Amino acid sequence: MNTFLKKNWFVVLVAAAFACISIFYIYDTNKGKLKGKTVNGEGVIYSIGDKDVTASGFYDDLYKQGGSSAVVTMFTNAVAEAGVEATDQMKEDAAAQAEYIISNYKNNYGSEYESKLAADLASTGYTSVEDYLLMDLKRTKLVADYAKAHFDELKIRSISYILIKFEDSANKSAEGSPTEDESKRMAAVDEALKNGTFEDAAKEFSEDDSTKSSGGALGIIDANTTSLDTAFLNAALALNEGEVSDWVYSGNFGYFRIMATATTPEKLEADSLDVDPYESLTSNYDTTLANTAIWEKAQEIGFDFKGNEDLEKAVTSALAPSEDKPEEEASDIPVEEVTEEEGEEEVYDVEPVDSEEPESEDDN
Repeated sequence: MNTFLKKNWFVVLVAAAFACISIFYIYDTNKGKLKGKTVNGEGVIYSIGDKDVTASGFYDDLYKQGGSSAVVTMFTNAVAEAGVEATDQMKEDAAAQAEYIISNYKNNYGSEYESKLAADLASTGYTSVEDYLLMDLKRTKLVADYAKAHFDELKIRSISYILIKFEDSANKSAEGSPTEDESKRMAAVDEALKNGTFEDAAKEFSEDDSTKSSGGALGIIDANTTSLDTAFLNAALALNEGEVSDWVYSGNFGYFRIMATATTPEKLEADSLDVDPYESLTSNYDTTLANTAIWEKAQEIGFDFKGNEDLEKAVTSALAPSEDKPEEEASDIPVEEVTEEEGEEEVYDVEPVDSEEPESEDDN
């Protein structure tokens, strides 16, 4: 089970998200009750590739409940569904992940698990856990493939580091002027690097407990990474494969020696074993890359908003690069007032779900 979870890191997140998911995708719970609508006299709201999305399947539920964020996510999933062909391995992974989630529901809700799962799943727009997970795998692969195709442009690399903290965090030493105690600890690191490996030196001397045991391994970063100390990031991106930086001063943390363990696709993929390095990058340090990847894929497979300016503005404002965005930011798609004909529907409290990722001293 541990191997399965390590390889499929988002299973736990998905299982938790089902319990408090916001309305990203709209399930047709009112099918047959609400009238369909048209835009500019056309029944098709937008098309992507060879698939048309009709007004009756879109406006009644999406406009009334989801707003522009739901529109964007629905569009994102449509691109992933149309732009990535599911492999046998993806289908097997989705089935295994679905089995795990269903098992969790059985354990948590007993004989009522099916109705609870159906209710939670309804807000995703899918009637099958496996289908939802397969779509998520497609979306993940789409973004990972984009990252790999733009490897050099993004300056993707795997990084390790050794940290020597300030002697007195309340009275930090100035850049280029370490204290006597800091200098001694830095000299010990330098000596270890002369006589051994970076990994061994990190395990012995690094003062960052979050990476010390792993030989200083931070993970995979790129030029879009914003969660790291600026001085650290700039120094890391300047390194070639196998190079170790001089001491890098960070006013936030102390002094770093940084090593680029991989800066080529071949080395990065060889070192990653059974974990996709590009998925690791986009889930941990470059979470903004997904919008760029989705937008480019949408351009590639083709889409048509059928003259619907509200829809086009919502999607373009969220996903397109700055040069393709409309001059004025799109407001949320109007939400119509809903009159309940058969009593009030149950309302769920929605809270954000955060994945549990290892924290680093240099994350800020």
